[in-house]
Amino acid sequence: MTPTITPPPGAPATPERTSPQPTPDAPPVLPGEAWRTTALLDVRSGEVLTINELTAAGRLVVIEPMAIWCTNCRLQQNEARTALAALDSGDVVYISLDVDPNETEPDLARYADEREYPWHFAVAPRVVSRSLAEVFGDQVLSPPSTPKIVIAPDGTAEVSFGHKPAAELEAELGALIR
Repeated sequence: MTPTITPPPGAPATPERTSPQPTPDAPPVLPGEAWRTTALLDVRSGEVLTINELTAAGRLVVIEPMAIWCTNCRLQQNEARTALAALDSGDVVYISLDVDPNETEPDLARYADEREYPWHFAVAPRVVSRSLAEVFGDQVLSPPSTPKIVIAPDGTAEVSFGHKPAAELEAELGALIR
């Protein structure tokens, strides 16, 4: 039985998003694929995206599991800003994915806006967090380990951990889009 959580008076109620229901013709979502197929909502633009749609469009996707409170994340995001500006490529989609279940979409939007980060920010639905951990291990949900998941347009994905300077990140991503 799932407990009912009532927000405090005046607090916005933010229902948990779930992946869209598959159409009768669509293949079933296999275990471990939810992170690729679940709709993610950009907390600033309202754009809905999925990893599968982005890679099918030929885009290189970088997912950075993060949390607002994580200083390591902020340091890596500053490096990412520099690397992405140097790459200046529409072929790279960077997504900061908040994996802290206690953080809200409005808080994440405020965080991204205050720092003027020019990429997508989304709060991970529970099914996405569980799927990421199933595929890449529990450490991927530990923001201070600065995980990065890079998904090539062919769908192959690799995870790495640790802070990367802008030049190293630029070289790594640049090699994948050239």
